[in-house]
Amino acid sequence: MAHVTPLIPNTPPSADLPDRLCTWCRLPMKKRLVGGKQFVHYTCPKCVFQHTTRLSPTPSSPAH
Repeated sequence: MAHVTPLIPNTPPSADLPDRLCTWCRLPMKKRLVGGKQFVHYTCPKCVFQHTTRLSPTPSSPAH
């Protein structure tokens, strides 16, 4: 039987994602990948403030 190496998705571990402080509480926010791993979703553990930012560069808009 051949040894098959599982494919490792090109996903940065949570520790490699940019950190963010809550706008209101100034506490470190929890982070997770969403939207096909294109966005980082942050949630404050204290006040539940949420923020989402694009992880990859924005796609170029099509020419009209």
